[in-house]
Amino acid sequence: MPQSEVEEHHLELTREIDLLEAQLANSDARTRLADIKRRIETLYETLRENRLLLETVLENSAANIYAKRRDGRYIYLNHEMEVTCDVTREQALGKTDLELFPREIAEQYRTNDLAAMMTGKLIETEERVRSPAGERLVLSKKVPLISATGEVEGICGISTDITDLRRTELALREAVITLQGERDNKLMNIEVVTASIAHEVRNPLAAITANGSAAARFLARTPLDVDEMRRILNSIVSDCHRVSEVFDTIRALFRRVDVKRQPIVVNEIALEVLQSMREELIEHGVAAETELASGLPPVDGHRNQLRQVIFNLIHNAIESMDNTSGRGRVLRVTTKLHGRDAIVVAVEDSGSGISANKLESIFEPFITTKADGMGLGLAICRLIVERHGGRLSASSDGSSGARFQFVLPVELTDTARSI
Repeated sequence: MPQSEVEEHHLELTREIDLLEAQLANSDARTRLADIKRRIETLYETLRENRLLLETVLENSAANIYAKRRDGRYIYLNHEMEVTCDVTREQALGKTDLELFPREIAEQYRTNDLAAMMTGKLIETEERVRSPAGERLVLSKKVPLISATGEVEGICGISTDITDLRRTELALREAVITLQGERDNKLMNIEVVTASIAHEVRNPLAAITANGSAAARFLARTPLDVDEMRRILNSIVSDCHRVSEVFDTIRALFRRVDVKRQPIVVNEIALEVLQSMREELIEHGVAAETELASGLPPVDGHRNQLRQVIFNLIHNAIESMDNTSGRGRVLRVTTKLHGRDAIVVAVEDSGSGISANKLESIFEPFITTKADGMGLGLAICRLIVERHGGRLSASSDGSSGARFQFVLPVELTDTARSI
């Protein structure tokens, strides 16, 4: 009942009681009537204060609060709902959602209202609201309005804006995903470094083991071949130095330490690597050919890193010819001038080649054409060459061998120095 009607009803009852009191002659009856009148006044004041308190709470709430009859017509909405939904009470009271809001939004309201009335219980659902500030998302709680006789007469609802909360939750989820990604990247970097070390150290350790076994066999021979023993021991020492160089190279690559550069004669490195791999070439039945241009200018770089590149390319070439039959196993290492300010180093083999669809990816980490490969050797080679301001590439017809070559500038540019 509206406030004005309650006031009028109270005044009417008060006047009737006063009239009845004036007509009573019995003093006891007048006393009892006065007491009833006082109690009515007390009850009225209590009801008026409670109503005022309820209206104050409802009208100052930050949530949308509303009530509807069973047919969906509004019988109450608070000030916050007027603001949020851009509708006045005069416009809304006695109207349905379909008469006030876009059909899609109105239908979702009505569906949820019916669910509350049919179940007779509190329901909680997310709803969209079309406001002057744009579409908002609210969490709506709706309960049925039940009469004294147990009949459902409508629903009462309260809707709280959760748009910013959902955005915050989304931002937090994205932040968590980002942090997990960064953690996984760090773990991947650790795995890459570990795998790189294992990959690069395996070969010299295998050579050390083989030479050590050979030395043990030679010691049992009589007379002892001192020159052969000296060669084997020198090879072991060389491979030990190479293991140390591998660690230095990988540390410089992954920690980006500032290793002092120096002028490097590439031809010297190529010959040095071929000499150190003489046993491997013989073991695999590979004939090595060289075509090293004379008078090449030195390049500015890291000797151990460039040695690692040439070694990996030659080692890969040797392994690629293991299954070659019907033609000779030939390894060609060439160097030449590239323009006036760069040199080219190329390693060619007579193996089975690399298919065209794999050429684009062989320099990616963990991509390999070997059954037991880690797919890191070429990735490391490319990283080293790029750190020297150069470019590493591969070519093959897919059937008669492959050619790997890298171009190095004679003088390192400032950009390359900062890589």
